[in-house]
Amino acid sequence: MGLAVAVSVHQGYPLDLPWYVVAQLFAWTVHVMTHYCNEYFDLEADRANVYFTPWTGGSRALVDGSVAPVVSLGAGFVLFSASILMVAVMPSWQARVLATAAVVLAWFYTAPPVRLNYRGAGELTVAAILNGLWPAVAVVLQAGTVPVLLLAVLAPTAVLQVARMMVMNLGDRRSDAMVGKRTLPVIIGYQPAVHLIVGAQLVAYVTLTVFALLDWVPWLVWAAMAGTAPLSAWLVRQLRGGAMRDLEPGRMTPVVFWASNHVSLIVAAAMLGVLLDAARRSADTGALAVLGAVLAGYGVLFAHRLWLARRAEPRHLLEPGRDGERRAGPVA
Repeated sequence: MGLAVAVSVHQGYPLDLPWYVVAQLFAWTVHVMTHYCNEYFDLEADRANVYFTPWTGGSRALVDGSVAPVVSLGAGFVLFSASILMVAVMPSWQARVLATAAVVLAWFYTAPPVRLNYRGAGELTVAAILNGLWPAVAVVLQAGTVPVLLLAVLAPTAVLQVARMMVMNLGDRRSDAMVGKRTLPVIIGYQPAVHLIVGAQLVAYVTLTVFALLDWVPWLVWAAMAGTAPLSAWLVRQLRGGAMRDLEPGRMTPVVFWASNHVSLIVAAAMLGVLLDAARRSADTGALAVLGAVLAGYGVLFAHRLWLARRAEPRHLLEPGRDGERRAGPVA
């Protein structure tokens, strides 16, 4: 959301703070709704998963019995209703259509009868929502249109989002196959999935570079986003080294952690580049200050997330470039 609004300011539109807040609240509501919905409809798959990590296999709250399944489903319905109310108050039909599409896709990500993540479409659905529809809603609420710059910046992040979800699903592939959950790694198999994930890293950064050469992406934005490429290189080394092959939680944990955070980091880098380029073009300083504070807040939250992860796991497991040795739980 912050990136989309930063692009709007970069393009010369004034910052509409109330609608930015609405867009952010909408994204949070839909995101939490999806988690509750997934916990309920993925319960069978989560119960079958005995090689989960802190980042895959569900939260375990329903599996362990600490939360009743009906509570999770009820919370999902409440949040679904809240998100629809937010859609209803949006000022334009374009924003309402985009937001409605996001809610519908998020709900049917695991909910029947569509169950997108059970039919080989889950990875694409996540990218469509997180790296497409949500930013589009935010920028339409600000500018009434979707600038080419935003589309050009989001395209490589969407590629990496698909790859990230494939990494997560690689860790769940055996239990998913047992319950008929046909994610892309289940459908195409382990090694082809690894090849696709590895290839996606190159596609993302080549696409970004081509867009910069076409002058669709400022070079300052390109430089910031390209700065995250070492994480892709590390991920490629881990996957080629078989980190996800044997479903050993100790080896999988750093891979799924950094694959997930790689996407948020490249989006944050894009936002930084857009803000710096907007400042160079003498954009509104007040808007830049607000969005700079938002970006700084992300930095604090990421640092806290990393701290929590390091507390939960031995330190070496979350250091890129080092393989974990711990084995936690049997391999099915």
